[in-house]
Amino acid sequence: MLNAFSETRTSAASGRLAPLRALAGQGGRVASTALRPVQGAAGTVAGVGLELQRRAVDRVLDSAELERVITAAVESIRVQRALETIMSSQAAEHLVDSFFDGPLFDRVVDRLLESDGLWRLIDDVAASPVVRAAVSQQGLGFADQVGGEVRRRSRRADDWLERAAQGLVRRRPAEAPQTPTAAPQTPDPA
Repeated sequence: MLNAFSETRTSAASGRLAPLRALAGQGGRVASTALRPVQGAAGTVAGVGLELQRRAVDRVLDSAELERVITAAVESIRVQRALETIMSSQAAEHLVDSFFDGPLFDRVVDRLLESDGLWRLIDDVAASPVVRAAVSQQGLGFADQVGGEVRRRSRRADDWLERAAQGLVRRRPAEAPQTPTAAPQTPDPA
C-alpha cells in the first residue's frame, strides 16, 4: 500500500512539473539564440587575447631582460646544485650510454667526418706549436728509448766478447802438433 501511494504521488508531481520542463526546454533554445552574438564576440575576444599573448611572448623573448633572468638563474647556487645532482645521477649515466650505444652517435660521427669544418679543426690543431712541440718531444723520447736499448744490447755484447776473450787467454796453449823433422837447410851461397 505504501508503494501505491508513493507511485501516485510521483506521477502527480511529474504531471505538475511537465509544463515547467517544457518551458525549461524552450528556455535553453531561447538562451542559445540570445547568446549567439555574445558567442561571436567571445570568440573574437579570445582571438585578440591569443594575439596579445603572442606579442607579449615575442617581446619577452626579444628583450635583454630574458637574457639577464636566464644568466641569473644559471649562476644561481640552487640551479648549479640541481645540475650537479642531475649530472651525477644514474639517469644521466644511462642517457650518455644510450647516446653512445644508439644510432644517434654514429650519425653524429658520420656527419662530422663529412664536414669540412672537422678537417680544418684537425689541421689547425696539428699545426699548433703546442702539438708540434709535443710530437717532437715524443719523437726525442722514442729516440732516447731506442738509444737506451741499443746501449744495453751493445754492453751485453761487449761483456760477452770480453768473457770470451778472457777465456781464450786463460786456456793453456795447445801443444804444437808433432811434425817430422826436416833436414837442416843450408844457406844459399849466393
